[in-house]
Amino acid sequence: MPARLSVVVPLHGGEEHAEECLESLRDQTLDDIEVILVGRPRGLRPPDHRFTLLTLGDGGDDPGTARNAGASFATGRYLAFADPGSVVPADAYRALVGALEYTGSDLACGRIRAWTPYAPDHTSTPADVPDQKGDPKGRARLRTHITRHPKLLDDPRAGGTVFRREFWNRHGFAFLAGLGEDFPVTIPAHVLSTSADVLGDVVCLTRGSRPPADPLRRLEAMLEVSDLLGRHAPQLRTAYDLRLAEGPDLDAVLGSVRDPVPDAPAEILGRLGRLDPEAVERLPVLRRLQIHLAASGMTGELAELRTFAASEIRHRGVLRRGLRPRRWYLDYPFRRDPRLPRSLFDATHDLRLVACVDDVRHADDRLALAGHAYIAHLDSGRSRIELWLQRGEERIALPVRRTRRPDVTADSRQSVACHDDSGFETVIALDTLPAGRWALHARVRARGVTRTGRAVGAPGERVFDAGNTRVSLTRDRGLTLGPRTGGGPRPDPGGEMATARRTESGGEISTIRWTESGELVLEGTGRCPAGRIVLERGAERHSWPVRQDEETWTAAVGRTAEGLPLRSGTWRVLAPSPEGTLSPEGTLSPEGAVSPEGTLSPEGTDARVRLSAALIADPPRPRVTGFHEISVRTSRDGDLSLAVRPALGPHERGPYATRRRRAVAPRRTTLRDAAVFDSYGGGQYSCNPRAVSEELARRHPGMEIVWVTRDGQFAVPPGVRLVLYGSREHEEALRTSRFVVANRRTQPGWYRKPRGQTVVQTWHGTPLKRLGLDLEGMPYAQRVPRDELARQVATWDLLLSPSPFATSALRGAFGYEGEILESGYPRNDLLFDPARARAARRRLGLTGDRRIILYAPTWRDDDTGGRLALDPVRVAGALGDDDLLLVRAHYLVARDMTIPNGDRIRDVSRFPDMADLLAAADVLVTDYSSAMFDFACTGRPMVFFTHDLEHYRDEVRGFYFDFEAEAPGPVLGTADDVLDVLRYGDLGQFAARYEGFARRYCPWDDGHASARVVARVRP
Repeated sequence: MPARLSVVVPLHGGEEHAEECLESLRDQTLDDIEVILVGRPRGLRPPDHRFTLLTLGDGGDDPGTARNAGASFATGRYLAFADPGSVVPADAYRALVGALEYTGSDLACGRIRAWTPYAPDHTSTPADVPDQKGDPKGRARLRTHITRHPKLLDDPRAGGTVFRREFWNRHGFAFLAGLGEDFPVTIPAHVLSTSADVLGDVVCLTRGSRPPADPLRRLEAMLEVSDLLGRHAPQLRTAYDLRLAEGPDLDAVLGSVRDPVPDAPAEILGRLGRLDPEAVERLPVLRRLQIHLAASGMTGELAELRTFAASEIRHRGVLRRGLRPRRWYLDYPFRRDPRLPRSLFDATHDLRLVACVDDVRHADDRLALAGHAYIAHLDSGRSRIELWLQRGEERIALPVRRTRRPDVTADSRQSVACHDDSGFETVIALDTLPAGRWALHARVRARGVTRTGRAVGAPGERVFDAGNTRVSLTRDRGLTLGPRTGGGPRPDPGGEMATARRTESGGEISTIRWTESGELVLEGTGRCPAGRIVLERGAERHSWPVRQDEETWTAAVGRTAEGLPLRSGTWRVLAPSPEGTLSPEGTLSPEGAVSPEGTLSPEGTDARVRLSAALIADPPRPRVTGFHEISVRTSRDGDLSLAVRPALGPHERGPYATRRRRAVAPRRTTLRDAAVFDSYGGGQYSCNPRAVSEELARRHPGMEIVWVTRDGQFAVPPGVRLVLYGSREHEEALRTSRFVVANRRTQPGWYRKPRGQTVVQTWHGTPLKRLGLDLEGMPYAQRVPRDELARQVATWDLLLSPSPFATSALRGAFGYEGEILESGYPRNDLLFDPARARAARRRLGLTGDRRIILYAPTWRDDDTGGRLALDPVRVAGALGDDDLLLVRAHYLVARDMTIPNGDRIRDVSRFPDMADLLAAADVLVTDYSSAMFDFACTGRPMVFFTHDLEHYRDEVRGFYFDFEAEAPGPVLGTADDVLDVLRYGDLGQFAARYEGFARRYCPWDDGHASARVVARVRP
C-alpha cells in the first residue's frame, strides 16, 4: 500500500551527522511515512521498518543522482527530500502535508534555519542564517504563488519543501547530476505550480552550506531557470537576472575565461546576451562591459578588461558628454571602440549614493551625529547634503553642518574624486521627537546629479537607550530611533539562549582608558572565569592577566607575549573558561594540547565581554598607539571588539593620497648615507635583506639603517629605525636614502627613484616555479601587467643571484638587462654557522637530541581555502617520541589557519625568519618551495610531498626544469608514503642526486654572500 509521504535521503559516505537526521525522521508525528536512504550508509542502521536502503552503482555518490533514484523508487502521495546533515522538527511533515491536503496546492514549504548542537531541543534553534520563506512574523500564506511571494526566490533549498507526487511526475522534475544544488528544481516547481502553501513554522534545521558547485555548471543552470522565468513568470525575471549578473558564479566564470574558449563554455557565455535588458541596465558599467564582451565572444578584450579592473580602475573617473541631455560616462577601456554601444559606458548606476553615520553620541536629551555623504565618482566640494528623519510619509528635517573629512577620500579606494568636503554633523532633539520608529535618510546633489536613500552605519553595531528612545546604529539599516522597550535584556536576534554555554557573560566593562605607554585598560564588574582576558582574531589568540577584586576586575591589554603589538584586524574580547583538559575522545584543549586522534573540540566556551550601557552610548574615541590606530566597536548586543589598523593619516593612505604625493614630489633631493630595507613588503625582518642589513651595520656602523614595517609585527636590533609602510617617514626615507634593498618587486605607487640612489633587488628564492613574464598561459597564476612590471624592474640597479641557473631564469622572467651579482644568497650564510643553528634551536625552545622535521609547503595560486595538503596532526601522531614536527605555513595563508601546538607538533608559521628554522631542522618536508634550494646548503635530507604535481606543473605555475628527475630526495604522492619514509626510509640513497642538485643550484653559497654584496654596494 502506498505511503502517505516519501522522504528521500541521499547517503554518499561523508555524512558526519546523518544519524541525527534519521532520528529526527523516525520521530515524525505524521502517520504513514517511508524514508528511502539512497547510497552507502557506512555503519548507519535504519531506525525502524519504515526506512529502506536503495543501493546504486556508478554515480551513486552524486546527491542529485541519488535523489532522482529515490524519487523514482518512492511510493508516497507526497514527496520530500532531506539532506543527511539536516534535522527535521517532529511536527514539520505533519504540518506541511496537512496544509497540502487542506488547500490542494502543488507544494508546501516553511522556514529553514541554522541548527547548533547546543540547542536543548530542535525547535528552539537560533536563526544563524536569515529566514527567507514565510512571513517574518510567522504567519502562513496558503494558496499563494511565487509571483505573489517573490521571497521564495531567495532560498530555493528543497529541504523544507513537500511536493505533491502527481505534480512532480507530471512535470518530470529532476535534480541535475554533479551540481549539488536545489534551485533548478525548486524554482521551476514554484513557477509551474497552480499554488503553494508557505508556512510560518520552522520545518528544517540545517548545519550550513554545501560544498561549492562548479561555477560554470551553476551558471548554466541559472540561465536555464532565467529562460523558464521569461516564459512563465516574466515579472520575476528582472530581479532573478539581476541577482545572477551580480553573483559570485558569474564573477568566477568571467575571471577564468581564456582565449580560445572551448565550445561548451562559449555557448554558455553567449547566452548571457539573453539576460533581461532591464536587469543588465541596472548593473555598474564594469559588469555590463564584462557581460557584453563575454556574450560577443570578445575574449581578448575581456582579458584586457580584467587586467584593467585589477590595477587601473581606481584611477579612472567619469566624463560628461552630450548636449541635451548631458550624460556622465565612465572612462573605461574600449570607450571609443565602434563595436560597442555608447550606452554600455553610461555611469547612471555607478553614480550611487554613499551615506554613512560614523558616530552617534547621547548627552542632555540630544543625539549628536557625525557622518559623511557623497555621490560616487563626483567631487564633494560643491555638493549639497540634506538630512531628515522619516516615518512612513512623515519627515522631520535636520540641520546640517558641513565638516572636513579627508579620511573619507582616503578610504574611498579611488584616486580621481575628492570627498574631503563630504562630512556632516547634526543634532536630534529627543525631547521633541514624536513617538514612533524613525530612520535617517540623506540626499546629495552634486554636478547636476541627485541621489537619495537611507544612510548606513559604520562598522560595528550599537544599540542603547537614550531616555525613552531606543537608538540603533547598524551597518545595514543605519540609524533608527524607536520607543524604548523597557528595562529587560537587550534584543536577542541571534538566539543566544540556545547557545548559553558559549555566551555566558564574562562581566561588564564599565571603564575603558588608555595609559601613557599605549596600553588599553579595561575595568569591569563581575568575575572573569579564568582570571584573564583573551583577544581572538580567527585562529590567533592572545591573553592578558586580570586583577580581580571582590566586585571588579582590571586588565591591561598591551603587547603580546612575543613582545609585539596586535596585528591589524578586528579582535573579539573574550573571557575564557577555566583551563580545559584532554577529553577521552581526544579533543584539543584551549591551550593547544594535541590528542592521539588529533581532533578539535566542537566549540569553545569563551564568554563574551560586554560594555556597559553608558559606554555603548559614549564609547572611547579611536586612539593611535605605536604603529596602529585602535577603535572600540560593539555588536548590537554590546559585545566588545577592537578594530586595529596601521596608523596612517588620511593624506598617507589610499590611491588618492598616492596621486597627491606624486604631484608634489620634489624633483631633486640630497641623498643621505642611509639604507632602507624591505622584506616581503614590510611583513618581516628576514630573508636576504636581513642578512645584508646586519652585515652592513657590522661593517659600517655609522650608516643609518631603516626598516619598513607594514604592521609592526617584528622587532629590529638596537640602532635600527622602523618606519610604517606608506607613512611620511617611509616616503622621506625612500626619497633621501642612498641605498634601497628589497626582496620583492614592488615599492609604493608614489615611489619615484631619485638620481644617484642604488636599488638592490635580492629576490627571495631560486625559481623552480615560473615567474613574471614566463607566466603566460598559466591560467591560475597571478600576473603583474607587463608595463607595471617593466616600470618596477627599471628601478633596479643590482639583482642578486644564487647560481648561473637563477641568473638566466630571473633575467628572462623579469626582462631585466641590468647588472646581476652572482653572490649566492645572503640569507643562507647562517646555515654554515653551527652556532647560529644552536641559537635558532634555543630561540625555538628546543632542547635535547630530538629529530626536528620541518614541514614547509609553498602556496597555491588556485587555492583560496588555505589548506595544508599534509595533515600535521596525523603526521605528528605517527612519528616517534623523539621527533618534533615544526609546521611553517606559507605567509600568504598562515593567518587563516589553525595549527595546534603540543609535545610533538609546533606551529612556527609566525616565527620571524625561515632561515633560522632551516638551520634548526634535521629533515625538510616540502613540495615546490624554494626552501629546498636553501636547505641543500646543509646537506640534510629532504622529502617532497607532491600530491598535485601534474596539476601544479602543467596548469598552476609551470617549472623551469624537470623537478621529478632532479629533486634531491623522494618525490611522493600520498601522505602514507611520506610517513613511511620519515619513519623507515633510507634517505641516503639520494646522495649523488643531492650533490648534483647543490652544485647546480647553490654553488656560491659558502657563508660569505652577505659580505660580497656589501663590498659591491658600499666598498
